[in-house]
Amino acid sequence: MNYYVYLILAVACFVGEMFTMEFSLACLGIGALGAAAASWFGLGVWPQVGAFALVAAVCWLGIRPFARKHLYDKSTPVKTPAEAVIGQEGVVETSIDPVQETGRVKVNGESWKATAKQPLPVGTVCIVEKLDGVTLTVTPKN
Repeated sequence: MNYYVYLILAVACFVGEMFTMEFSLACLGIGALGAAAASWFGLGVWPQVGAFALVAAVCWLGIRPFARKHLYDKSTPVKTPAEAVIGQEGVVETSIDPVQETGRVKVNGESWKATAKQPLPVGTVCIVEKLDGVTLTVTPKN
């Protein structure tokens, strides 16, 4: 095969890597560059396949673990706004009655349906313990 076919394949792999971000397609793209080099030097089809397999395998086994460890594991998990209310302080807007499952709490300017283990009157400062769907479980702040 002509080397430009491998170059097109390598570019396609690198573009695909931008969408996956797991460094798998990049290894295949680098392997395609190895096959392109073998083709450019005038080697036959089987040496081109061997160059592709060897370079891709070395990249997969040698570079990929290093890249994943040092590039991708340093990211911090992102909390959704709903998960961010856990541990926050709130104020009871509508009295909480756990038997009737009524009550609302205002947390960070947002009003949430809330429940508690004990009845809480309006104005009680509380801490969000858990989020279940759109209902917060709160406890009074000591």
